Amino acid sequence: MRGDGNLVKRKRVGFNIQRGEVDIAFIQETKLRGVQFKVVRELRGAALVEWSHSDAEGASGGIIIMWRKYFFKIISNFRGEGFLGICVEKEDIMIYFFNIYASSDHNVRLRSWRRLMEIKRKSSAESWCIGGDFNMITSLDERIGISKKNYRKEIEDFKEFIEEMELVDPPTIGGKFTWSNRSGRAMSRLDRFILSNNFIVDWKVESQTIGERDISDQAPIWIKDNKRN
Repeated sequence: MRGDGNLVKRKRVGFNIQRGEVDIAFIQETKLRGVQFKVVRELRGAALVEWSHSDAEGASGGIIIMWRKYFFKIISNFRGEGFLGICVEKEDIMIYFFNIYASSDHNVRLRSWRRLMEIKRKSSAESWCIGGDFNMITSLDERIGISKKNYRKEIEDFKEFIEEMELVDPPTIGGKFTWSNRSGRAMSRLDRFILSNNFIVDWKVESQTIGERDISDQAPIWIKDNKRN
């Protein structure tokens, strides 16, 4: 979001969430400490909404997960470096949702990934949905207009994390890159959803859709539940 303190910006993001009839939404870079119901309602557009948030640190950061009330039962919450998570129960299935806002520092990212792997090792749940800004690519093809020579080790570390978590990066629709600079000459796929096979099957996920840039230099992404649409 690049800051959630602007009413016009909140209404614009809220418009995209509400027109998509979104059940659960991940937002990064709110730059807020403390999230009031008024802010969440402007984003979600309904009184029947619940949320979990992680505060910004200084002038950056801040993560929100919002969901339609009664959509599932909350079991527990998780907060760590670069992530915010919830464990929920829906239709007798335990599901983990994690919203990622990864550091630009690779060592910090590694610590975050190790913590997520630790959470997964201790859990018996087989349904996982992890999405957001990973600040890393999985192949050199996912970045253009930027020097690629120093990223090979970081790419391998990211791919190993996805494999260790036993997750899948579904194919994309609508575009290949999620971030671009103002000139459009430099682009990367920094944002994505990675999902467990059980989540893909249960929710009938076929792809992730990359939308067009709007208020941010990063594009929104949707996972569509084909049980309903």
